[in-house]
Amino acid sequence: MNNPPSHARHQVFLHVGSPKTGTTFLQNVLWSQRDTAAEQGLLLPLERFGDHYLASLDVRGLAGLPEHSSRALGSWDRLVDESMAWPGSVLVSHELFAAATAEQAEKALAGFGPETEVHIVLTARDMVRQMAAEWQEHVKHRAVKTFDEFVGELRQDRRRKSWFWRVQDFADIVERWSTTLPPSQVHVVTIPQAGAAPEALWDRYATLLGLDPTSFETDVSRANTSLGSEQAELLRRVNLELGDRLPLPGPYPGVVKNVLAHRILASRPGTRLTLDPRDTEFALEESARIAAALAAHGVDVVGSLDELVPDPDTSRAQASESAYDTPPADVLLDESIAAIADLLVVIRERSSGPQAEMLRRMKDRPVRFALLTASERHRSLMQLRRLYERWRPPEGE
Repeated sequence: MNNPPSHARHQVFLHVGSPKTGTTFLQNVLWSQRDTAAEQGLLLPLERFGDHYLASLDVRGLAGLPEHSSRALGSWDRLVDESMAWPGSVLVSHELFAAATAEQAEKALAGFGPETEVHIVLTARDMVRQMAAEWQEHVKHRAVKTFDEFVGELRQDRRRKSWFWRVQDFADIVERWSTTLPPSQVHVVTIPQAGAAPEALWDRYATLLGLDPTSFETDVSRANTSLGSEQAELLRRVNLELGDRLPLPGPYPGVVKNVLAHRILASRPGTRLTLDPRDTEFALEESARIAAALAAHGVDVVGSLDELVPDPDTSRAQASESAYDTPPADVLLDESIAAIADLLVVIRERSSGPQAEMLRRMKDRPVRFALLTASERHRSLMQLRRLYERWRPPEGE
């Protein structure tokens, strides 16, 4: 990787969340153009995006659990060591850092030492959109609660201790992650309201990180794609039918979330999820509460806190008394048939396409496959590979 410009400052930007706030889009842009970021002085430490997920497990004390990769153990320390060796700026980004306790956050930040200027970054969006987005995201993680059950539990959780509030109460996240930092080093990047230019979020985020927004291609997967009402209900019923099969952690994300949900169901036209009038008022109140708490905290706002409180008239107009009605059986039948047909196509593609060939190569010559794969990520190994290919004897000699 190229060395950063000499003028770059040693800052660490820790993007701690939240889920369903454009994080997937921002991460995809930067990881797909990691070299461009490095040329502008910004390091994305470790080898791949998944390593930041492992680091979030390590920070939250989950790295030693049997359902998680053993690579998670010590991953935060490895990330810190690589960050400290880089003379420019550093970005660490995963939305599940949002779930850390104040004690876990303080311990994680202490690893950078007093000489490093650490900045906390939080992307945030209004609660009217977040409640619907988080329910369908829960369904993509094997949940079986209906939308109205999900929102009802949020209303009843007055102490704000559930997973939703832990990763979506932006003011509380800021409080947990900033106990040792001045407000000027805590940044809330607000998600523009619907209708804003699609580049607005990227421009805000990149500028905060000291990058030139125009030097990156943003035509990548823009989001952790949402589902319509019909598709979410179909997936919820699939989860019920699965029972103990395809557990999570385990094979569920690769098969159900990535293929059925993201590749197939998300591509189908569906009805936009909305709240009913009563829950819309609740979401508006929570949006205003969180925005006021952030203002009181004095954080640096990139965008406007007004964007965290949607227009009440528009929100009320979009609310519906039938918001939680189950889609008709004939509609779900049509969705099921379409999903089965698309799944058959995917199965065929995977049994005869490049992925199948890759699996055959992995099985037949595992050591060679591992070395070739590693050479794609490490320049020194690629140089050795090219020397070998230049001087190796022809096949059959």
